Amino acid sequence: MKTGPFYARDTGEERTYAFRMEADHANAGGAIHGGALMTFADFAICAEAVRGYPQEAPLTISFSSEFLAAVHKGALIETRPEILRRTNSFVFMRAVLEVDGHPVLSCAGVIKRLKRRQNA
Repeated sequence: MKTGPFYARDTGEERTYAFRMEADHANAGGAIHGGALMTFADFAICAEAVRGYPQEAPLTISFSSEFLAAVHKGALIETRPEILRRTNSFVFMRAVLEVDGHPVLSCAGVIKRLKRRQNA
């Protein structure tokens, strides 16, 4: 199974994350592989958790998801992750992945905020 490429676009105060399903993302039934959707969701919530904090790197502590609908070749999958709470150490996130405004996956995660290492 292939993942990506993933994209991000700023739309004012929020950022939209997206990717397009290709044949390499498909499972044996021809729909998107669940792992491809979960990988994209994890990428999006991690990227959003540290957006505006270039000194931080995200680490997924927990991730849960529910599959809501099948996705087929050519579909553009989009999400605008939401920060529920930010502490000194963690960011609590949720997101809904959509195709043409219809939800296909709902997820939530806890992201650890790590300081990026400086090159010596």
